Amino acid sequence: IAFYALFFIIIHLFQKVYFMKDEGIWGIFMKIRVSVCSGDSLYCEKLVNYFNSHYYDKFQWNVYTQSFYLQQIFQSDTADIILVGEEMKPEMEKLGEASGNGRLWAYLSEDADLQEEGERYLEKYRRADQIYRDLLDLYAKSSHTHYKDSSIVSGKTTFIAFVSAGGGIGASTIACAAAKAFSQMEKVLYLNLENLGSCGIVFPGESKSGLDELVYALKSRRNTLELKIESSVSRDGMGAYFFKECANPMDLQTLSAEDIQDLLKAVEASRVYDKVIIDLGNGVQDKEIAAMSMANRVALITAHSEIAALKLQRYIELIQTVEDVKKVDIISKMQIYFTRTMKNMQLPEHISQIRVGGAFPLIENGNFAGIVDKIAQMELLQNIK
Repeated sequence: IAFYALFFIIIHLFQKVYFMKDEGIWGIFMKIRVSVCSGDSLYCEKLVNYFNSHYYDKFQWNVYTQSFYLQQIFQSDTADIILVGEEMKPEMEKLGEASGNGRLWAYLSEDADLQEEGERYLEKYRRADQIYRDLLDLYAKSSHTHYKDSSIVSGKTTFIAFVSAGGGIGASTIACAAAKAFSQMEKVLYLNLENLGSCGIVFPGESKSGLDELVYALKSRRNTLELKIESSVSRDGMGAYFFKECANPMDLQTLSAEDIQDLLKAVEASRVYDKVIIDLGNGVQDKEIAAMSMANRVALITAHSEIAALKLQRYIELIQTVEDVKKVDIISKMQIYFTRTMKNMQLPEHISQIRVGGAFPLIENGNFAGIVDKIAQMELLQNIK
């Protein structure tokens, strides 16, 4: 009897976990367990088939089509998320407090706008990738642990954020060049957090799952983030490490300031990289503010033109306001760098009390990757280190 009991326990555990081997590293990754109780068997079949085809490594599904299973589902510890067909509301009301009991659950609804106080609804008929994000967001509401002391990054790894006061100025160009230049002597990670960012042009080579896996790990709150960082990172031919961009840019937009803090803390805790180049573009939302406030240095990229000067001034004023409201430190870590400048251009030493680090010359007749390679050879980048 004891043998059979042990056998079934082992089988149950293997239903909940799976193993991933990547570059000689073994890790255990918990799947999110979803139980669905709905009389719409055709919908359930299509939903589960899609998820098993596209997200088989992230979810484990159990489907019930009879309402008398509800009490068993809510009382057992076999599901992280419970989805209940809206037609079973009367049965749910009969369960009363049993349905509360700390369980994470939502109704499957055909009405996209249905909202009721104290109830969660998940819209049935929408794109499957949106349902996927809904499930991650729902699961993220459950209790989880965060990295402590995430107000500032310090220690072995130096974090350098690259930002600009306007689009098309060249912040990503300088960030990519810095990653390539620094990787000649150190272990460097290029982290592109732009919503529409892309790495393929500048960092060719073997490309792994990338940011998609990190977004999932952050949202699911499983304690696998550091393992995901190691198994999802790619390396280009010159030695720089990077994450492939998200297949769907909307996934990156779902990251909160807290997610960014957890991500940077996990990168630091891994103690793998000497430097992390954070490419933020011209974003000034919560995730960009979180990254800048945690970075050791912030390179603010601008151009030498009247409109660029105006945008730069407004950007600095915005950051100063953010510092006052959120009680963070950004301005003191900033240096300003000009791009596409002509020879012998006179530069001020400071702009709004922020030191000007230098200017990158205008490079003509070159594609993006070629321009990045030329800038990577410039000594001015060493000022940013």
